[in-house]
Amino acid sequence: MKRTNRLIHTLAVVGVAATLAACDDSTGLENFDDAMVLDAAILAADATVEEVTMWGETLGFGLSPAAAVSQYDTQSGSAAMGRPGGRGDWAGEFSGTRSVTCYDEQEVEQEGCDRLTTESMHVIRDIEGMIERDNFSAEISRERDMWVSGLLGEESHRTWNGEGSSLTSRTGVLEDGTERSHTVEGEFTFEDVVVPIPGSDNRWPISGTIMRTMTVTRTNGDVTETRTVEIVVTFDGTEIATAVINGEVMEIDLSTREGRNPLRRRRG
Repeated sequence: MKRTNRLIHTLAVVGVAATLAACDDSTGLENFDDAMVLDAAILAADATVEEVTMWGETLGFGLSPAAAVSQYDTQSGSAAMGRPGGRGDWAGEFSGTRSVTCYDEQEVEQEGCDRLTTESMHVIRDIEGMIERDNFSAEISRERDMWVSGLLGEESHRTWNGEGSSLTSRTGVLEDGTERSHTVEGEFTFEDVVVPIPGSDNRWPISGTIMRTMTVTRTNGDVTETRTVEIVVTFDGTEIATAVINGEVMEIDLSTREGRNPLRRRRG
């Protein structure tokens, strides 16, 4: 079996206003002179926190091939996380699927996932949904295509790789009646992110990177502006990940509570 990397094109439409509201936290971001770059940076930081949570979830050991493909529906969710029940204060109707395929040490597909003989899993997750408010509308659709390896035997750590793409956009009407749209289109790659198994004393990724390229477009009436944002996140085993955003060194607090902004200036 060849592990061909797949770049999944996805659509996620959410309200950027909720993300900007998180800037009210005392995070030292007031020196960012471009609000569009800040939008993308906060979206990336929030997604990083939620991906770390996702990587720490229990895997599908013991599932039959049929049971490894699941569907879910929920009344609330998080666009950044790409799955229901996540961070933030967004509410709406969402549905999605998750498929898990397991392989042994020789990369042969297994009938079911086994805690001792499975060496790797191929995990695909997606979500779709709709949010409606008085002055804006939003839709959500996102997929992640991931490989988790290092599972053979009584493992202590797992390694995640994967990639995908996303488009985040909000449309609405301002108080003066002007239509406004705000989109963030991005591609992302998870590269050798090593995570302790669930239940470990230290639950933070000990190494690895997430690389994101995000293009922000804002349209106010007849005026359109565009920014490109390059973001590289690295892990070192602590709850603080380093994020380099268009050359600016920032921090992401992976322990941030729901509804709070995890992005901040680097201390010291």
